[in-house]
Amino acid sequence: MPSDKASTRKALRQMRNNLPVDRRRAAESQSLTLLRQWQTWDQARVIASYLPHQSEFNPGGLTDDAATRGAAIVYPRVTNGSLTFHGWNSGDPLEATIGGVNQPLASSPQVALSEIDLFITPMLACGNNGIRLGYGGGYYDRVFSEARGFRLGVGFSMQRIGGWETEPHDQRLWGFLSESRLELFSPNQ
Repeated sequence: MPSDKASTRKALRQMRNNLPVDRRRAAESQSLTLLRQWQTWDQARVIASYLPHQSEFNPGGLTDDAATRGAAIVYPRVTNGSLTFHGWNSGDPLEATIGGVNQPLASSPQVALSEIDLFITPMLACGNNGIRLGYGGGYYDRVFSEARGFRLGVGFSMQRIGGWETEPHDQRLWGFLSESRLELFSPNQ
C-alpha cells in the first residue's frame, strides 16, 4: 500500500471494487457469525449503522440480526458539516447526500450520540493501531471525538492493512470485524 492517504484510498477502492459478489456475501455472512459470539453485540440496545454505498461491506445482515433481538438501529445523516443519527426502516424514503450516499430524511427521528451503544462504521481500511481510513471528510473522526459508544469498523479482511500516515485529528476504532475475525484493540495503543 502507498503511504499517503490519497493513493491508499484509490488502491483500496479498486481492490474492494474487484471483490466478486459471491465472496462479498459469504464474507458478510461469516462476519455475522463472528459478531454473535461477542458479548458487547448482545448488550447493545442502540446501534448506529450505515446504508452501504458502491462496493462497501453491506451491514444489512448485522442490523437485521440486531433488530430481531430488539435493538434500535439508526443511520447517519450529513447535517451542517457533521453527522447526526436518525431512525430509518427499510422502505422509508431516503435522499442522496455527498457522493450519492443515501441517508434518512431530515424529518426522521434523531437520536443523540450519547444514546448510541455501538457504531458499525464504514471504511476503506483499518490500520494496525486501530486508525480508520475513511473517505476524507472527517465525519466519523468528529463523531468519535464526542461519542461514548463502541467504535467497530467493518469491512473485508483485505481492508485490514499495516498503516499509513496519520494526522492528529484521526480517531481510533476500538475493534475491526471482517470475515476472518473480530479484532479488539487495546485502549492504550
